[in-house]
Amino acid sequence: MSSFLEPVDAVDVGDATIVPDATRPVAAVVTGDHVRWVTWPDAPLPDGAVDEVGVLATDEGAWVVYGTREDMGDDLDEMSRTAVHVTPTGVTCAVDLGDRRVLGADVEGLWIGDPRDASMWMGEDEGLEDPEDDDGDSDDPLDGVDPGTLPWAPSEPFWPSPEEWAATLAAGEEPEDDDPELLDEDGDDDGPRYFWSAGSDADEDEDDFGRPSGPPADPAPPLPTPPTELVLVRTDGSRTTIAVDHLVEDVRRTGTVLTIRYAPSGPRQEPHPTGGWNVVYDSREVDLDLAAGMPATVTTTDLPSRAAGDEDETSWEDEQERLEAALAPWTERFDLSSVEGAQWPLHDLDDAARQRAVADLVAVFEALDRPGVLWTRDHPEPRRSASAYRAVEVIVEGEWPDTEVVVSFEHSAVPYLRLRRRYRVFDDAGHVQDWQYVGVHLDEDIDSGHIPDRSHAVDGVLDI
Repeated sequence: MSSFLEPVDAVDVGDATIVPDATRPVAAVVTGDHVRWVTWPDAPLPDGAVDEVGVLATDEGAWVVYGTREDMGDDLDEMSRTAVHVTPTGVTCAVDLGDRRVLGADVEGLWIGDPRDASMWMGEDEGLEDPEDDDGDSDDPLDGVDPGTLPWAPSEPFWPSPEEWAATLAAGEEPEDDDPELLDEDGDDDGPRYFWSAGSDADEDEDDFGRPSGPPADPAPPLPTPPTELVLVRTDGSRTTIAVDHLVEDVRRTGTVLTIRYAPSGPRQEPHPTGGWNVVYDSREVDLDLAAGMPATVTTTDLPSRAAGDEDETSWEDEQERLEAALAPWTERFDLSSVEGAQWPLHDLDDAARQRAVADLVAVFEALDRPGVLWTRDHPEPRRSASAYRAVEVIVEGEWPDTEVVVSFEHSAVPYLRLRRRYRVFDDAGHVQDWQYVGVHLDEDIDSGHIPDRSHAVDGVLDI
């Protein structure tokens, strides 16, 4: 990791600018040419490697929010969060938010609420199978099939011949990706990969996947969302709770007026002109005047409400542009080498857990060159399909918590180069990083061309 502060955002408070680091418990407070440091090494962190860091700005400071994704089973992920409130004069509080969702921030504090999404109350379509009726037996015909026992499917050469490749480069062309579509996206990166291809005689107008006959069943109406708690975490760490009769999605304040965006029910489903259903969220907003104080309860049905506006389609791009401009003046500007308290204390992780984390990540990469399972329209029986990876080498470098797994390989999409990528197994505090979908992300980066140009290769190796 660089010794320079890596800004996650920049917040102007009066004549000062607060610049928190993206991974370390430190912020630079810049006033003119003067820089002072604010640190919080003893603040609580989520129980695991931090997956995301966000900053919410107010007129008096900045809330730095840390989040760790936790696997709850049943394909559900839950975020565990903590937060620190930073002002130009120092840290006013550091709090554990548990699984609560961050809804907004203002001069009074940080607003948090129920982490669930309104989609949980969408209602079930008629005719859906009851999960409790599942007898546990899999209907997947490939369950238990060893790819090594299947016949090989015909395949093209891994790379074009040197003459063909030289002609391709001379013409300024890029090779086309003819790989079949990857269907398996369940994150099981160290198992066999499954592919489906329509084949050369495919009829574009014919649907290759079985669908129920007849018109689709009418969807069930959405269910009302339940009462939830809206909590204000004040800048001194104290909390005020407001009971709201529905699921709160967002909070913002203008002067003394608090605007609450809420979901009275789950989303409804509308017929799509081309078939199927559109999912439509009907969020609403109410205004509360807090001049007389904070209410204990909010009953939205007793207040005038209005339809909440849809999110601007360009809002994400606008925020990225704002963030890029905010970070530019502070990137690689402040050296943290001599700043006391700018590092998190090391997590207590025993040797067995460290070795297991390294072995798990190594196993994912060692499986990259294993054959997959392919079936096509003109050959419905499964066959072995050659991997897009070959000559895979995996090495482990460094000591905990700086341990890295370095994987290098040849790939069919990048002829006559060796690709290499490094992965930190642990974060700076020694927590195990979340690499659940690392194989899928590697595939996507290469297949989509989101890797450096081949001109950056050194001695035939391109670091990606």
